[in-house]
Amino acid sequence: MGSSRLPGKVLAEVAGRPMLRLMLDRLARLDVDELVVATSDLTADDAVAGVATGAGVAVVRGPERDVLARFALALDQHPADLLVRLTADCPLSDPDVVAAALALAGRTGADYTSNSLVRTYPDGLDTEVVAAEALRQAHSEAVDPVEREHVTPFVYRRTSRYRLAALRHDQPLADERWTVDTAADLDRLRAMAAAVADPVAADWRQILQATGRRGSPPIGSLHLRPAAESDSAARRRLLPLDDPSTRTWVVERDGEPLGWAEVAAVDGEGTAIVDVPAAERAGAEALLRGALAADLQVERLTIRPRNGRRRPS
Repeated sequence: MGSSRLPGKVLAEVAGRPMLRLMLDRLARLDVDELVVATSDLTADDAVAGVATGAGVAVVRGPERDVLARFALALDQHPADLLVRLTADCPLSDPDVVAAALALAGRTGADYTSNSLVRTYPDGLDTEVVAAEALRQAHSEAVDPVEREHVTPFVYRRTSRYRLAALRHDQPLADERWTVDTAADLDRLRAMAAAVADPVAADWRQILQATGRRGSPPIGSLHLRPAAESDSAARRRLLPLDDPSTRTWVVERDGEPLGWAEVAAVDGEGTAIVDVPAAERAGAEALLRGALAADLQVERLTIRPRNGRRRPS
């Protein structure tokens, strides 16, 4: 309930019910052992626990700021081999996306699987799957407040220790904003839920079809698009796309490729290559820094222009 940008947002009304209840109702058909709401032990969050209980969902309560401790507590009380992390400001979280992430984690044996490091799904369908042992190690060892608050960075920063996997969609939809941080976001989510006959049963593709694309970059602006297999002809070397320890973007303007940017992350240290025309380099580097700041994987970045010297950033 203590969100700084939009207090009480998780219980704001969407589709005739609290936003959290809409999310839990959408996830009810998931084929998992148990759904658990991990909220704080503050009195203000009694209402959050009440919504979860009313939906028939287990509740675990722990420190407000140390969310990693909350997740470890949930894992202790509800043992599992894999833990899925979803956040309650994403009420349109989709069971099919969660199932796909779990399937990918199972196929690859990855310690951490997500669709958020390599972002091709709408922002608001974020799904993370963490191996239980990796999460327990994070809880035992993490001291960085960022890693305690955001739960998973301890794992996906340590690329030499943990195996990572990226769940990708075949269309670049990262500019679609389906999460709730502001009052404007909440209005948009209410309109999206109202656009489908049944916002509980509708899958994310049906919602996208009903609402249409809204997130295209402004005309004339530079844009980063995660590289796809079809881009391999344009690049002489394209690293594996399913391992987010190295990420590659195509730099575009109005859908036309201008070059590419690549970041290799090793234990919080990122080394980037930016290969674009000189006139576009500053803009491309700024976009790259913004993309990396959004997910916390890279703590320190060195940018190396193609055939140029390394420059700390």
